[in-house]
Amino acid sequence: THLLRLGRVWSVVEPDELGALHLWASLDGTSFKRLFSHTYGIKARCLAWEERSRHLFVGLEDGKIEIYHAPSTTEQPSKKASLDLHHKSPVTHLSVSPRRLLSLGFDTAVRVIDIATQNLLCGGRLMKRLRSEADYLTCGILDDEQDRAFIGTSGGDIFVLDISRNPPNFLHTVQLGSKPISKMCVSKDRLLVATGAGVIAVSYEEKGKEERMSKLGRYSGKQLIDDEVSILSVASAPERDLIFGGFSDGTVAIWLGQQQEALIALAAHSDSVTQVAWVEEAPWGPALFTAGGDGKTSTWLLSGSVEDYVFWSPQALIGGALTESFGSVGAQVIGSSSDGLLDDTVPAAASGGGGFDAFEPTFGVGAGAGGGAGSDVFTLSTNARSDPRVLKGADDSDSEDDIVNAFK
Repeated sequence: THLLRLGRVWSVVEPDELGALHLWASLDGTSFKRLFSHTYGIKARCLAWEERSRHLFVGLEDGKIEIYHAPSTTEQPSKKASLDLHHKSPVTHLSVSPRRLLSLGFDTAVRVIDIATQNLLCGGRLMKRLRSEADYLTCGILDDEQDRAFIGTSGGDIFVLDISRNPPNFLHTVQLGSKPISKMCVSKDRLLVATGAGVIAVSYEEKGKEERMSKLGRYSGKQLIDDEVSILSVASAPERDLIFGGFSDGTVAIWLGQQQEALIALAAHSDSVTQVAWVEEAPWGPALFTAGGDGKTSTWLLSGSVEDYVFWSPQALIGGALTESFGSVGAQVIGSSSDGLLDDTVPAAASGGGGFDAFEPTFGVGAGAGGGAGSDVFTLSTNARSDPRVLKGADDSDSEDDIVNAFK
């Protein structure tokens, strides 16, 4: 044919399957069985699960959101509706509560949907709020109790919106640098923000006091270099005061809430860790679930008590009382330094009060002086100092020539 004159001819073949939705059930806590599967000709970008109504929301590449219902009796989801909210633009994030669904799109649009009626409650575009035309909306948090939405951007900003009215009312902007906001989660009175190569803790203020939101500290790791890796996901275990972060190189880092340095760094996946989730209650927990770009979901069992996941801290005797050298006194440094970072310096009260290191004996000098041997962790006597005259024997001489005569 005439094509043979062109030599070898290549053609592009689009795959029939680009996205999929799978539902798995836990059999005995260690093995899983797939109950449901559905494939798409486009990418499935995000999903959200609402436990009370047992509804599953799937955000697709074409801007549509498919709604499934999974009854507890059969565990077989059935498609209920499909909502076109973002006009051919990919859905970048979904957050859900028992009442409302928050949807963010690549078209910079925000949509809030009533779950019961599936009607649009409020919405709008945030293009004018973004730093540049290339920025987009990355993630969000739905604060259903206080009618607020926290929206992260690729330019490093967090927008706080009042979603009790239509259009939403702009409340505040939190600027956290130039790195994209990958994920956010709320842990007690803190907003944990995954950005750059770590997690930034921001004070979580009530409605009407958003201007008080401030940076409390940053969680990072020595092996997590800012120019080499980026954080993609974050979760927390408030009951254990633990923070989890998933990174682009497949690492999962675990932090203790009061320490800036990562407690554990796991080589969890061979590709980027796109999602981390903590489950406290049985039968699934206590466990950490991680999802990676390698197509795998892993379960990490974290048994034991809270004390099993803390750094060992040396103890010092100060004024006769046993105290932790790196305990709660040092933890209060969060947010008190001038640069807003977590401070890992040891407070003076924990190191002896007199400028001595926690590991060095004080020999009766410093905070424990006058209190006997309580200030010296190495002494065996009740008196840290001894009078040389007490140690003098009956045959000992006071002459300075004794040593000189000994070498003659």
